Amino acid sequence: MPNDIQREGDRRLDIFRLTFIAIAIVLSWLGIWRLFFPYDYVALTAVMIGGLPIFKAAYTALRSKSVTMEVAMSVGIVASLLVGEFLAASVITFFTLAAEFIDEFTIRKARAAIRELIEFAPKNAAVRRNGEEVEVPVDEIMRGDTVIVRPGEKIPVDGKVTRGSATINQAPITGESIPVEKNVGDLVFAGTINQAGLLEVDVARVGKDTTLGRIVRLVEEVERTKSPVQKFADRFASRFVPIVLLLAFLTFILTRNITSAIAVMVVACPCAIAMATPLAVVASVGRAARKGIIIKGGIYLEKLSQVDTIVLDKTGTLTLGEPRVIDVKRFGACSEEEIVTYAAVAEKHSQHPFARAIMRKADEYEPKVPDHKDCEIIAGKGVVCDYNESRVIVGSRELLHEKGIAIPKEADEYMSRREMEGKTSVMIAHDEELCGVICLGDILRRDVAQALTDLKKLGLDKMLMLTGDNPRTAATIASQVGITEVKAGLMPDEKVERIRELTKAGRKVLMVGDGVNDAPALARADVGVAMGVAGTDVAIEVADVVLMTDDFGNLTEAIKVSRRTFNVIRQNIFASILFNVVGIALASTGVISPSMAAVAHVLPDFILFINSFRLIR
Repeated sequence: MPNDIQREGDRRLDIFRLTFIAIAIVLSWLGIWRLFFPYDYVALTAVMIGGLPIFKAAYTALRSKSVTMEVAMSVGIVASLLVGEFLAASVITFFTLAAEFIDEFTIRKARAAIRELIEFAPKNAAVRRNGEEVEVPVDEIMRGDTVIVRPGEKIPVDGKVTRGSATINQAPITGESIPVEKNVGDLVFAGTINQAGLLEVDVARVGKDTTLGRIVRLVEEVERTKSPVQKFADRFASRFVPIVLLLAFLTFILTRNITSAIAVMVVACPCAIAMATPLAVVASVGRAARKGIIIKGGIYLEKLSQVDTIVLDKTGTLTLGEPRVIDVKRFGACSEEEIVTYAAVAEKHSQHPFARAIMRKADEYEPKVPDHKDCEIIAGKGVVCDYNESRVIVGSRELLHEKGIAIPKEADEYMSRREMEGKTSVMIAHDEELCGVICLGDILRRDVAQALTDLKKLGLDKMLMLTGDNPRTAATIASQVGITEVKAGLMPDEKVERIRELTKAGRKVLMVGDGVNDAPALARADVGVAMGVAGTDVAIEVADVVLMTDDFGNLTEAIKVSRRTFNVIRQNIFASILFNVVGIALASTGVISPSMAAVAHVLPDFILFINSFRLIR
């Protein structure tokens, strides 16, 4: 809070200085001072008041053995005073301060997204301690506490719902526009908003350790992570001022016109060149973060704009990563509900992924699945149990054959067709007869095909799938989304080797994975993208770009943001350099005066701000 007050005070002081100098310039230009004083003390006073921060910055720079814009402006102001150009000195002072004020305003606008993210975190929270509800500062909440969140309140921590249900707006974290339902056992994140319902949350993370805290930290670190183009701009700007001073000296030597030399120093604007990249990067990364796209720095934003090859994992990336019941096929008198119930009874206590998929399907019919008796798990084949005085068998053809259950030809053909599609089927027998087949498979994300089509329209037509899954399943998924190049049955190190081959061939590779088991491949690619990882520590740390939701369309948006950003950066740098070259040429030939040069000095900042504002909005 003190920092905010201090910054607000500094802004008001800057506005006061600019207003005072502007009034002084008008009075000096009107020549009113001539009625009372032999010298233009009005302009001189304006220079002293307004020039103080410029002179201090120049002194600090010289002490650190660097030559900055403030050094050049200070020389220009002092030289103008020495030759009696008091009005010119005050004009230079005014527009130097104006340029710095515009720069600060522009940077504040670019950082607005970071401030918005920080503001999503509440300051206080209701906590149950010793059986009583107390309100405490969020900083005092500890892991293991129980936080109470009422409708309309922001969730203050990351944690698991232990009681209640609610509709949560997760847009601050994931960028999702539609609220989601949260029930007992679900994870919730700090900064999200409880729109309806009462929740009790067991605290897992607080403050900087929450998902929101890590997002804010990553976005703040963007300013310290410089891309190659930003390093170029910094080097150019640092060498620019000494070159300008040299050109001003040469102008004086060749023309013997001190006014032209002063104009050369004043017209030059290295700050626009230096700001061209960080402004655009901070603006774009902050805006992307609000959409649930976390880009960890300017270097990755630049690399993202250059990618020409996309490598995709299958499980958890193109697909949801967990099997679902796709179809229930009847082969007897039992209904679909009875088939699923028999399978759920047998699989009730199993932790196998297929068992969990069947239990989720059973929840659609009966929230409470009955218990079985005398259950026998036969490894690799299935389960046999007793239920309602009958035997239930859930498993493979081999298991049913071993138990003496006849398998009709049409059931065998159905399973064979499903297996050709890369799906897994289990047979369900009850009362010594086959009653049905449940088909399971990993579900393709609903927006993947359209997203990959959009990526191809952006020119990213080289796509390949690298997966550890079996070739048949991989080929089926690839054909559904339009990927023609597939490498299946790969171990993690084989994925890394394939990406290495692509990069050696000169390809700029973007790898998309789930961020956990794909960590080596994500690290080896030019840009590693982890998706659907809200709250996942490993994924957020390992990837260069993090998509907080499972919306595959955000990958397309991330690439569009990167390309748009670097188009603006190139435009900013080109315009800044062109302006400085033309301005210095006009100043050295006496076409523009020091006062005109001071006005022109501010123009690149206006141009840069207007051009970059497209990214800030």
